[in-house]
Amino acid sequence: MITTKEIEELFEKMRNAGWNMEQELAWGYFFKHESIEPLQKIADELEQQGYEIVDINQSYPDEMYWLQLEKVEQHSIHSLDKRNQKFYELARKRHIHAYDGMDVSSADY
Repeated sequence: MITTKEIEELFEKMRNAGWNMEQELAWGYFFKHESIEPLQKIADELEQQGYEIVDINQSYPDEMYWLQLEKVEQHSIHSLDKRNQKFYELARKRHIHAYDGMDVSSADY
């Protein structure tokens, strides 16, 4: 589970590297499960909430399926922590193996 302290450290590293954390960035979110169907249901639901489905693929050698979603938005430490908690809860309620965290890139890709 990603802690608030880890998010604070991420934001500090990004600021130190010259990122403007006061602008919209492309935030990626990842779920994994042993079958594709539950991930597709979450993807469809979150797409209705403005998330873009980037990919659903199978990894090797563990053969787990990965869902990658993306949304261009601005986050504070608090809002990103809240988003992570929402996704951990969604994975728990839907019996998904894991919400596996997030990544971030420039929204100017």
